Amino acid sequence: MPKKYHIHPKLMPLNLNSLFKFKIERGENCINCGKCTKVCIYEAHKRGKDDPRKMADPNTMVCRNCFRCIQECPRGALEKSLDKDFLNIGGSYWKSDIFITLWKQAEDGKVPVTGAGYRGPFTGDGFDSMWTDMSEIVRPTRDGIHGREYISTSVELGRKLNHLTFGDKGQLLSQIHPTVDVPIPIIFDIPLDNLSPNVKMAQVKAAAELNTFIVLPVKEITPKIGKYINNIIVLLTPEEIDKHQGLIKNARIVALEYTGKLEKQLPALKDKIKKAGNALTIIRVPVTKSVEGIVSRLAQGGAEIIHIVADYHGREIPESAGESYRIIKDIIRAVHLKLVDDRIRDEVTIIASGGIAMAEHVPKAMLCGADLTAIDLPLLIALGARIYEEPEKIIVLPDGLEKITVKTVKQRMINLMSAWHSQLLEVMGAMGIREARRLRGETGRAIFFEEIDNETFGKLFKKRETKNV
Repeated sequence: MPKKYHIHPKLMPLNLNSLFKFKIERGENCINCGKCTKVCIYEAHKRGKDDPRKMADPNTMVCRNCFRCIQECPRGALEKSLDKDFLNIGGSYWKSDIFITLWKQAEDGKVPVTGAGYRGPFTGDGFDSMWTDMSEIVRPTRDGIHGREYISTSVELGRKLNHLTFGDKGQLLSQIHPTVDVPIPIIFDIPLDNLSPNVKMAQVKAAAELNTFIVLPVKEITPKIGKYINNIIVLLTPEEIDKHQGLIKNARIVALEYTGKLEKQLPALKDKIKKAGNALTIIRVPVTKSVEGIVSRLAQGGAEIIHIVADYHGREIPESAGESYRIIKDIIRAVHLKLVDDRIRDEVTIIASGGIAMAEHVPKAMLCGADLTAIDLPLLIALGARIYEEPEKIIVLPDGLEKITVKTVKQRMINLMSAWHSQLLEVMGAMGIREARRLRGETGRAIFFEEIDNETFGKLFKKRETKNV
């Protein structure tokens, strides 16, 4: 049995202007009876340090919105109101509740509990229209986190063989391709250009501690960052390969951006990279209408790992204004099924990114056909970043973030991944899946709203439309 992978979270508050959903206010009619301190298990209410006879101001940060204090206050002195920032943040995809959830996960590495209960969404666009099969959750022996049944979240990057060939004497004739194991099916995608040095260094150190990877453009790999080359995916242009042979020699994985010329150049470029060292090669492909055809041709041309990159909403990148688009769930399924039809799916690793906003999106993306995922914005939201989608995408980093220590920033990212890892284990355990590799394309363990809707009402409405015609 392989060594169990464990992430070590630590309580790591961040004293910046954080976001909260409700603001608690104590009215002047409070009689300081302390009833709220007894009923609040989250310690949002405490007596004043200077004068214990009086109640201190409520601590909105720890509130989980159970409303118990409101109900139990004998004078009705407590009020909760929606915070204005909460109402304005996000948009159609990055909803306000996502920011609250990610912030709390980064705080302590635990799965947040909401006193008011989970009210959805249970349907909608993208991953919200997809549910995972939890039929195994009733098994009394299941204990994936604490240990009776080991659950592996490790995935493998690299080219695999469809079959093995043996000689007359039983000797292996097939050439086994090199691969790289990642203990969690999540890597860190390219950081924003305007991040302060402490945040970029923290992302690199967090990737190293988690034993995963971060994608970095070659120009950003300074000697100080280069110490963590084992956990860096070096992003290059074809023209930069000759110039950075020394860096490629020490790297385990390099990445190239897809261009129309790359398909013909790929064998020669791979040879250049192999001569410098043993690095695997990722091809980053922007998601367009023809992405599945591009991925298939690259895989047949020898690509080992292909990273399909949607926009931050998880949508196709439109080629013209007003053009319809697919969403990340359907994009991944289309790419996966194209490779299955071409009988080459097992030969290539698929990374998916764009719109991966919550912990549950990781197993859902894998069920659709991805081998693993890449994230960027959740790491920044864990540090207090805010996204405004309308009328255009704006990312606002909190004031003072550049002064926070690398240790604190790093730990909050590790805490976030700890919470995501715990949820991945729970989902896999509830589905009865013991290896993350088996999640890939396992659509029988998922329910898709569109399919259920079509099965239930499709024939009925089809008949009506036919009659009308």
